[in-house]
Amino acid sequence: MTRSRLLRRDLCNSTADGAAYSFMVGVAEAYFIPFALAIGMGEVAAGLAFTIPYLLGATMQLVGPWGVDWVGSPKRWVILTAATQCASFVPLIVGAVNGSIPTWLLVIGFAMYWGSAIGAGPAWSAWVAALVPQRMRASYFGRRNRICQVFTLAGLATAGALLAAGEDAGGPWLLLAYALTFLMGAMGRGYSIQFLAKQSGPPQGSWRHSRVRPRALLLRPLLGEEGRLVLFLLCFQFAAQVASPFVASYFIRELHFTQWEYFLGAATLFSAKSVASSVFGELIARRGAMHTLRVGTIALGVHALLFALPGSFGLMIALMAMGGVCWAAYELASFILLLERTHEEERTSVLTSLAFLNAVTLVLGSLAGGAILEAVGLGRWGYAAIFVASGFLRFAALIPLRRVEPDSASVRGERYLDAATSASGSLPSAPETVT
Repeated sequence: MTRSRLLRRDLCNSTADGAAYSFMVGVAEAYFIPFALAIGMGEVAAGLAFTIPYLLGATMQLVGPWGVDWVGSPKRWVILTAATQCASFVPLIVGAVNGSIPTWLLVIGFAMYWGSAIGAGPAWSAWVAALVPQRMRASYFGRRNRICQVFTLAGLATAGALLAAGEDAGGPWLLLAYALTFLMGAMGRGYSIQFLAKQSGPPQGSWRHSRVRPRALLLRPLLGEEGRLVLFLLCFQFAAQVASPFVASYFIRELHFTQWEYFLGAATLFSAKSVASSVFGELIARRGAMHTLRVGTIALGVHALLFALPGSFGLMIALMAMGGVCWAAYELASFILLLERTHEEERTSVLTSLAFLNAVTLVLGSLAGGAILEAVGLGRWGYAAIFVASGFLRFAALIPLRRVEPDSASVRGERYLDAATSASGSLPSAPETVT
């Protein structure tokens, strides 16, 4: 097989893998918190049942840099973590079929899911960077990401229709619908593994992997060139997670959204983010990532405060659309700045440890939000309190952002557009943020 035909085959398989993975995210991951509510968990407990397993998963994935060395290549490690992620759906499916699931088993299932998802990110980034020539990355990943977005939306719609039908049927049918969506998620991830296996491994000498010493691993992101940026990202993560894990509970328990209305909200957020990402890619190329990051941070602070207004379905859909645009600016700009400030040979280790620190602040933020809800009381004013607190804390995160060095004009343009189009899948996975 000629080199060009081999590359074409690898790119087709990578696109198919991304499509199958994205379908899994849409059909299953987006409905984790509603599932916890459906099996009878309380509003605060459902939020924490999502974030605490994320921390456990982030802790598990700390073995990633050593795992890549152990199996001998990033390809083998990604396939291993993908198989683990596929298996994580088993306890969720069994619990949905039985009509109940012990809390500890739910936590294990979610932790396995997030541990494998986060653990695959840095290794996948190193693998795909070695496979795809730099001159092709912008055009290829632009097409790949658009296809992935379509499949995520297809997964959201499929699960939304199934869960709406289960809700209308009543009785055990809603939980059986959840079992079916999780089964489809497992099948999607299993299908993606086939395409991962068909891709070529990284060519000899085409990827570099330098492990950070164990005792320095967790502090490395704060001590390197990217330290000030990482400090801001952690502060903002804490602020966002004061409210974000409880938005699904707010929609379902306080505003009484149906399964179909919840799907429309999630689809609106995702669609707005997908459209806005390409727009902000162009903006970053002209004005720089720091400018876009400041704008996105301020807009997200305002966005959280608007959530404290008296809720209605129309207002929430409008705010979900606004949130998608704001998060597109923040996520794309922060990714590009982080990419610029990390050394290539240490990127796997740095992103691995950053994922853990990110998970710690995520859980601390959710615990703070849960404490506010418990103190003020579940209901209209309790949710308003966490939205207001989250909004002002986001504004406070601008203080450490002022200490981040601005990006230079010399690294804008094509480099930013290249990074912008390849951003999806390059960073460790994180829960979809809605406010």
